[in-house]
This record gives sequence, C-alpha cells and structure tokens, in this order.
Amino acid sequence: MKRIIKTLAFISFFFVIFCLYQVSSGQDQQPVKTPPTLKNPRDYTAYLIGHAHIDLSWLWIWEETVHDRVPNTFLGTLAQMDRMPALTFAQSQAAIYEVIEKEYPVLFQMITKKIKEGTWIPVGGMWVESDLNLPDGEALARQFLYGKRYFLEKFGVDVRVGWNPDSFGQNWQLPQILQKSGVKYYVFGRCAPSPDPTHVFWWEGMDGSKVLAFVPPGEYNVDLKSGLSEIFLRAIKNTGLKDFMILYSEDYGGGPRNSDLEAIRKYKNDRTQPKMEFGVPEDYFKNIEASAVQIPTVKKELNFAFPACYTTQAETKKNNRKSENLLLTAEKFSALAATSGYRDFYPERDLDEAWKIVLRNQFHDILAGSSIGPVHDEVREFYREVFRRGNRALDFSLETITSMIDTRGEGLPLIVYNQLFWERTEPAVGEISLVQNSSSASIKIFDSAGLEIPVQVIEKQPEESKNFYRFIFIAENVPSMGYKVYRVVNSDAVPEFKTSLAVTADKLENEYFKVILNPLTGWIKSIYDKTNGKEVLAGEGNVLQAIVDEPKEDMSAWELGLKDTYWNIGEAGAKIEVIERGPVRVVIRIKNIFRNSEFEQDVMLYHKVPRVDCQMRLNWQERKLMIKAAFPVNVKNETAEFEIPFGSIIRPTNGAEVPSLKWIDVSDSSGDYGVSLLNDCKYGFDVKGGTMRISIIRGATSPDPEADRGCHELLYSLYPHRGTGKEANTIRRGYELNNQLLAKVGMVHAGPLPAVHSFFQVEPENVIVTALKKEMGYYSRGVILRLYESQGKKTEVKVKFPWKVEVYETNLIEQPSKKTGEASQQVLLTVEPYEIKTVKVFRKVG
Repeated sequence: MKRIIKTLAFISFFFVIFCLYQVSSGQDQQPVKTPPTLKNPRDYTAYLIGHAHIDLSWLWIWEETVHDRVPNTFLGTLAQMDRMPALTFAQSQAAIYEVIEKEYPVLFQMITKKIKEGTWIPVGGMWVESDLNLPDGEALARQFLYGKRYFLEKFGVDVRVGWNPDSFGQNWQLPQILQKSGVKYYVFGRCAPSPDPTHVFWWEGMDGSKVLAFVPPGEYNVDLKSGLSEIFLRAIKNTGLKDFMILYSEDYGGGPRNSDLEAIRKYKNDRTQPKMEFGVPEDYFKNIEASAVQIPTVKKELNFAFPACYTTQAETKKNNRKSENLLLTAEKFSALAATSGYRDFYPERDLDEAWKIVLRNQFHDILAGSSIGPVHDEVREFYREVFRRGNRALDFSLETITSMIDTRGEGLPLIVYNQLFWERTEPAVGEISLVQNSSSASIKIFDSAGLEIPVQVIEKQPEESKNFYRFIFIAENVPSMGYKVYRVVNSDAVPEFKTSLAVTADKLENEYFKVILNPLTGWIKSIYDKTNGKEVLAGEGNVLQAIVDEPKEDMSAWELGLKDTYWNIGEAGAKIEVIERGPVRVVIRIKNIFRNSEFEQDVMLYHKVPRVDCQMRLNWQERKLMIKAAFPVNVKNETAEFEIPFGSIIRPTNGAEVPSLKWIDVSDSSGDYGVSLLNDCKYGFDVKGGTMRISIIRGATSPDPEADRGCHELLYSLYPHRGTGKEANTIRRGYELNNQLLAKVGMVHAGPLPAVHSFFQVEPENVIVTALKKEMGYYSRGVILRLYESQGKKTEVKVKFPWKVEVYETNLIEQPSKKTGEASQQVLLTVEPYEIKTVKVFRKVG
C-alpha cells in the first residue's frame, strides 16, 4: 500500500509542476485567432460533381491503367452511386471508355445504364486529357473528332463541356478549337488568368471565338471531410458568384471516397456550411449564363506551367512529330487515290487505329515527358505500330497513284511527290537499284523535260548483279499536292556539274549565303546574306551551351532550375572536317566531347535552298544539365513570333522558356529583316537580347532517373529573310522542313496522268491547308479539307479540286452545317482572320 501511495504522490507532484508550466508559458502566448468564417453560408451553393482524375500513364504504365486503375475506379464509383443514388459523377477521356468496352463489357454496360439515367456524365469530348501546347493543331482537332464521335456513337451524348483540369497550359487557339468542336464550356486547372484570378470568365481566342471557362475551387480533387467554408472564402474574392461547381475525389483514380459520402450527409443541413447539391457540369454553366453576374473576358493564351516539359523525354516528342506528319500525309494521298477512282479502298482501320495511339500518347504526362521511364519504353513500342500502319497506308496509296502515271522513257522512273499545297523546290533523297553493266560507275538523273540535273550519290553498294544507290538532288517546282517524274540511268562516270556550292575546311557557300566557321571551336562566326547584303549573326552562333539545371529533385521533369553557370561546348577545340562536297550540297562536320557525352553537328548548305541546316546527333549521358543551341542574330525587337497549333503568337523576348512547334522568328521592329529558326522535333525555346535558343536535351532525374540518356538525332535550320516572318512565309518553311519531298521508284508503263501534275491548288499563300482526308465513317464518302488563315487577314480562298465537287461547311467533328454554292471544280471560301475552316466535299460524277 505504501508503494502505491508513494507512486501516486510522485505522479501528482509532476502533474502539478506540468500544470504550473503550462500556466506560466501561456502568459507569453498570443491569443488564438479565430479563422475567418463565411458570412451567411446558406446563401452559397456547392454543386458537387464526383470525379476521377485518371492519369493514363504516369508513375505506372498503360497496362496497369487498363487492368487496375480504371476498372477499380469505375467499380468503386458505381458502388458509391448505389449507396447514394442521387450522386453525380463526371468522367472524361474517350480512350478510357473504349478500353473498358473492349476489356470489361459487363462494366461498360453498367456505366452505359448510369449515363442513360443522367447521373454518370461524359465530359471533355477529347480522346484523352491531352497536352495543349505540343500537339499539332490537326492532332487537337482529332482529339475532339475521335472523342466526341465516340460519345455520340456509344451513348448518344453530345459533350458540350471541355475538361482538362491537369494539362500544363492552354494555347490561344483552343477557344476556337473548342467552339468549332461543339464545346461551349471549358473546365481547366492550371495557368488561370493573373494577376487577378477569377474562377469564371469568358475566354476569347485570337480569332474572337469565346468559351465560358471555369477553374474549380480547390482544384480537381477536393476532400469534403473538412467542409467547404474555407474553399468558398477563397473562391468568392474576385467574383460576384455565390454558386460553385466542386470536383471531389481521391486523386490518381479512385473516385468519390467513403469519407466524401459521410461528409455530404454530415454537412448537407449544416447551417455553418454552404448548401450542397449534386450537380451536372453543363447545367452549372447554363445557370451562370442565365445569372446577372458580370463575367470578365480574358483575351490571351493561358500559359506557362512546367516549362521543362517542353524538352524532357526527347524521343517521345520526336515520335509524336513524326507520327503526326506521317498520318497527315498518308491521309492526303489515300483520300486522293480513293476519291479519284484509282481504287475503292481507303485504309480506314490502319489510319484510325494509328491516330488513336498518337492521341493517347499525347496525354499530358506522356507527351510532356513527366512519366516514369517504363512509360516511355512502352510508348516507343506503341509508336512502332503507328509507323507500321501509317507507312502501309501511305505506300499503298502512292503505289496506286503511281500506277496511273505515264512513266514511259529511258531508265527507271522516280516520282517525287509533294504533300504540301504549294509548289516547292527542295532536296529529295532517292534510293534505287540498277542492273550493273559496262557503264555503271554512277548514275545520271533527268527531269520530266529531259534535262540532266545535278545529282550527288551519298551511298553506293553492290547487290549481286545490281548496284544500290542512295542519292540526293534538287527537285525543282514540284507542283502543289502533286508530283513530278524524274528518270535515273547508269552513268559510266561520275557526272560533273558546276553549281554555286563551295566548301573548304571552315567555309561553306551557295548562291544565298557565305558561312564561316571558327576553325578551333566549329561555331559559326559569320553568315553573310548575299541576297540582302547583310550579316545575319551578331556574334558566334550554333554554340552548344551546357547550362547547370538544378530544379527541385522531385520536380526535375517539370521544372527548370537553370543557373548562371554554363559551358560553351567546343571551347577546348573541336574536330572539324569536310564530309561532302558536291553539286547538290556541301557539309562540314563538327565533333565535340563534353564530359561523358558526344556531339556531332553537320552544318550544310544546299543548291537553290535558302536555309542553313544543321543535322545533329548526340550521345547524351549527363544529369542536371541542359543543352541549348544559341544564335545571336543581328536583328532587334522586344518581341518574337512562335508557332502554336493552327497559328502563331507574339511573345516578349524576355528569356523565358516557352513552347513552340516547327519554328520561331525574330524580325526587326522596322519589319525590314528577320531570322527564323526551324526544327523537326523540338518544342522548347527562349529569346533574349537578340539571341535565339533552341532547347536540345536535358538531364532530368525524377520521376525517370535515366531520362533521355542515349542517342538522339534532330534537324534545325536558320532561315534569314527580307521582311517579317509572315511576309517571308516562315510558316511554309517550317512545314517543308518537317515534310520532306517523297521520292518513289515506279515501273515503266502507260497511264492517263502526265509526267508533271498538281491535284489541288490553294490560294492565297496566307492560307495553310492542314488536312485532306476521307470523312470519318466506313460507309461515308465525303472528303474533308481543313485550312486556316495564318496572318490575321480576312481572305477569299480559292481551292481547285481535281473533280467537280459539292461543298458543305462543317465543324471540326465533320458535322455538315450548310451547303456553299453549286457544284464546281473551283471553290471559293471566305475565311476570317486566324479562322480554322473545315469543308466536306463530295465528288460530283457526270
């Protein structure tokens, strides 16, 4: 007993001491502040929308998404809907629905039932929640074409609410893309307007199109267990609205939680909380439109989140660009072959399935490069399927068209196809095997008029009784969306031609430029524009800068951490040699080793081509560094122009890392002269103080510690020009670099088509045709032509077809709106400044 009494006394003593300490220490503490509360909470309403933000591939691969995250999320959500029957749930991404339809048909039927009941709401209208800066405009149009058409076909739902809560920024043509896809409203999360953010506003695009945009309070995965008062307090600061749509869910899939349902029951009648009602996204927007609240208008692009994502995972980005170009080209020639009657078959399934892969890989974490390494290993294989299907469709179509051309004459016919809608003079690369004979030292090439033209053999290999040749020549004046026939014969000697090309150990020259290299470093000391009598560079250019890049370790794929410390690769000396000197092109190769990485740059000039090209190969082994190629140019302006989907945009030259597609341009503020920087697979750029830089590669460490390690190849090019980039048709030069002329060997035969022919002509030059394809649907026979105005001018467009056509204007999902005029072979269209115009044509027979 004594021991118990002593123990209790000991405990009591320390308890008294503890209490005295608490009292004394509390004398110095500030009184606890009561957090602000929402005045009259029941005047506000939360329209609750259950939601599942499902990253198709991020820290997991697509296979896990298909067989784990998506089915478990959807089954769990259906169970929650049974527990709380009034609960509504919004889900985007048609690709997810399609995979459930294929893999889990019973689950798909359960979802279909809820959609018919009106509680499960398809939103977004896109195939996936895509990146919105890096895809081509046509790819974004296909996101809605494939997405909206799927929802219409499977559920009878015309999705009107766009949905991209996690994409890393929005390009300025998106309001028009949304509107012309039949989408009136837009829900997004990142890059809301600043400096005065508001949750609801009219977003006006560069053409004047408007959509009603909404940034959800609390982002896209609100946890309801703590109520909504604090979220509403923040939300009402810059708006007169009292009602807000709240997206609640567990992140990364999962849907509404048990705790969310408990919170709804708990707070539904709580006078200290906003009212809670289950909502439907489209109804919420309609209520806003009907309200008397003044809604501001925002007219600008909504960027930039995570600028490192413009460069991270270079191979995926290159495969995206190559895939877009291949499929658009395959569509053009397939539609031409089928509609012209050269064959009945259009490779619908190959093209559709290839597009679905490309669109899926444009999911924002995949194309942006912010996924783990196994994701990019996986998508590399997916792209192989795209190339297999795309090349099969293209080759079959070109073979069909070639079979209709009169190719009779000496030697083997080589048909050069132009997939763009203007006449081109460009390099063409041919491959041919000729039977060996006494005169097989080399080859000669003749144009369609029988004139011998310069040719440069790149590779020659004996093949039993034949010689294989890979060669390059300049194909001149290849017609708009057409072809030109050349003829290749054996030659008993290497043909000699005198052109304007010249090359020495450190100089290259053609009729347009004289290029001088630093003989120690390989940097370009001078580019003299002979046509305009102007030095292009303000300092040494094509300098590879290795910049220390130390972002937060766990945000390495997303954020840049560029420091002032950098090295100019080549300072210690480079290996420089002439590797080609011929009548078609001259090439100097510069080799550098930096730490454990190797760089090889081929600087080249072509006969009759006003560009300075650089083909780069690199073996990249560094971490926490970024490589940029820098060009200080001899033009001054406080702004530069950058290509975006279906257009271009002016931005300040403040050195910020920004996205662009095939080109950027800096032109004098006077408009007298400019320089464009073109590329075939890059997306990150900056311009500051007259220096243009293209981001080549970086060494991110998270979530993929091996990101971009290995071999890469790219092509970039300087295009100096008189006038502005618009006046100099920089946009066309970008398309040309990305869509090289196609040279195909044919057989000798008669045919109804001549040796030189254009199938389509489009005027004037400020109008860019982006697509020619069969309309979607196996039994549909219309041809879709899409174009956009690129210079901000109202324009009368003339399109000449190879046949008489009836024309209907449509939206981006190919729904006819109105017939335009009588059947004719030449169609006239009025296009507003920066407008995207889509028409559906039917060949008129007879």
